[in-house]
Amino acid sequence: MKKLVLLLGAFALIGCGEKKVTGENRDTGIGLASKEPTVPNENADPSVDSATVESSANEVADLSPLPETITKEFIMGLWAKPHDGRDIIEELADEHIRAGVWKVVTGMGPDKGEVADTTEASMIVKMVDRRFQVWQWSVGQHVEYAFVSYDYDAKRYRWWGVQPDGFITEWSGRRYWRNLMEWETVKVPEEDVQVTIREVFVSEDRKRLKMAGEIKRDNEVVAYRKDEFTWLSELSEEHRIPEAK
Repeated sequence: MKKLVLLLGAFALIGCGEKKVTGENRDTGIGLASKEPTVPNENADPSVDSATVESSANEVADLSPLPETITKEFIMGLWAKPHDGRDIIEELADEHIRAGVWKVVTGMGPDKGEVADTTEASMIVKMVDRRFQVWQWSVGQHVEYAFVSYDYDAKRYRWWGVQPDGFITEWSGRRYWRNLMEWETVKVPEEDVQVTIREVFVSEDRKRLKMAGEIKRDNEVVAYRKDEFTWLSELSEEHRIPEAK
């Protein structure tokens, strides 16, 4: 069980909600899910203001590109950049997890009512290049780095993380409501493992976050996981853009 906690540790930013979400119009338990991020479309309704569409297209074109292949060097390069919360893309601006230092308590167990196997982690979150939410996840000596962005071509949220041995994990996610995200694994070290996770903010100031997920092996549930996130403090100066003198 501990191996799964470490293996999937950096799914930290991705996943909670007590109710399973299926279908295009989801009943999330907190309202009918209806929000799906929009992107410029050359075949859009002509009644839509063309100036607005052109402005959105230009904004996307001005963003740092999302590489076709994500590497350890790319992820660590993002982490090395200072936090900059200005002009964040709409898909992350209003609901993204708050920048700063977090405490995370993870529980795992064989069923939803028995998640007593707990682990405590620390997490540092920042925004860079307008479209990347990047973080460091630490459990003892185990440290992972990861980032989330929105892929306008795939119309999906994408998440990648690098583990200490250099393996790149990958997730795909969709937003179904203002405070509800659901993610599924695309690539993890153990090929027979699949994970579905959901996240919900439980405070308006985004200083508390709960997540829950199912871990499957060969399509059979082998464990459940719940995470509670608590925001502790702002980023230290080493992670910020130096102030102009």
